[in-house]
Amino acid sequence: MDSSMYLYDVPPVLMEKFCKIIDSGDDSLGWRGLAARIVPSWTEVRRTERLEAIGKSPTRELIWAWAQQNKTVGDLVKVLEDMCHYRALQLFSPQVCVFVTTSCFLSHPPPACESTLPGWNQSNYHVSSEGRNHRLVITYSDVIEGTRHFHQDMKISEGSFSAVYRVVKGNETFAVKLFKQVQKASWRKLWDLFRREMEVHHLYQHPNILELLGCYSDGDRYWLVYPYLPNGSLFHRLHDQNAVPPLSWQERLDIIKGTAKAVHHLHMAQPCTVVCGNITSSNILLDERLQPKLSDFGTARLRPHSVSQSCTVTLDTTFGTLGYLPEEYIRDGKLSVSLDVFSLGVVIMEIITGRKAREETPKHTLLRNVLRGEVEDTGSVDSCLQYLDPRAGLCPHSMSFTLLRLALDCTSTRPRNRPTMENVLQVLSQLLPLPCPPEDQPHTLTG
Repeated sequence: MDSSMYLYDVPPVLMEKFCKIIDSGDDSLGWRGLAARIVPSWTEVRRTERLEAIGKSPTRELIWAWAQQNKTVGDLVKVLEDMCHYRALQLFSPQVCVFVTTSCFLSHPPPACESTLPGWNQSNYHVSSEGRNHRLVITYSDVIEGTRHFHQDMKISEGSFSAVYRVVKGNETFAVKLFKQVQKASWRKLWDLFRREMEVHHLYQHPNILELLGCYSDGDRYWLVYPYLPNGSLFHRLHDQNAVPPLSWQERLDIIKGTAKAVHHLHMAQPCTVVCGNITSSNILLDERLQPKLSDFGTARLRPHSVSQSCTVTLDTTFGTLGYLPEEYIRDGKLSVSLDVFSLGVVIMEIITGRKAREETPKHTLLRNVLRGEVEDTGSVDSCLQYLDPRAGLCPHSMSFTLLRLALDCTSTRPRNRPTMENVLQVLSQLLPLPCPPEDQPHTLTG
């Protein structure tokens, strides 16, 4: 690992493992030994003791506070050498390199340099989530045989950076996501996408986040294994004219609530908040009960809560995702949790109108601009009720109005005017399952 890397840029999986090692150590090799070398006063030590008493990791609190002084991996290595803490030092050893970030997944470390990667035989490398009760274990051989070596006939969908294949083993069906090279992308680019998705799934499990069943690598190919969800994506259910029956209002409300809970969980997670940066209806999958499962975290960014949640990055975007991105990102590359709030707002608009976030005709119209333009022209949210999806049946006026108002707030032009995910959940919690009496049906401009 590069000794000049700032500590707040160290992959969270690695930092979490480091904290567990130090927390479990005795005084000289534990957090007190670390504190004696990096904490400026005993007042901070007492404060850390109080945090430990309420169940927080003392090492995590110490290291993040120290990281704010722009300390690097090299600085930490010197401290660990002074402590003679060789077990912790191994985590940052140059021989382990970046691949130690997923040592909790891989049975053996991959090669540490690009030159050795093409010849790396990965037939025995397989990853599964430990401690979780899966119905059936799927092996490397199962994937290769089940996809017929990733034959085109077994492909069920394809995105910008990956393709998804269907595998059947016994009575179980799995979805295998294969990361693909785009425009001669380097193996490191593919590894970064693969690693980020593993990190998010490993650290941040939630009922509304797609479950990761396994990870594999073979030479310069990387793939992940998930449960196969026969109801497909939210995009498919909303926009495929052959998808029957159409989603009811109660089902749409449940999908909105479940997705919001997943995003809130990622924003509030420890030790780092997760900025998805890729929330779209195509990345929300539906299980057999039509419950949403947020997926596709290859482009996610993990940020410590103690640092500014706004940073400037460049995400790879496609025509399909542009309709979900706010202006501050498209123009300046500013990435923050408010980007996810904006994207969720667009998804809510998509769910309640049944329209795509970005229509190819006329002139690549953005759904967000259509609804906001309607409100600006009339001065009333009620004027947007004409866009409700008629296929969903009748909807209580209070519910449709609240969802439209929430979606408009989430897609505000100014990031600071958008609600937090905590606020979003508070609004949604007020929407209870209600019957739809005829007298409460929405009044539209056309009716």
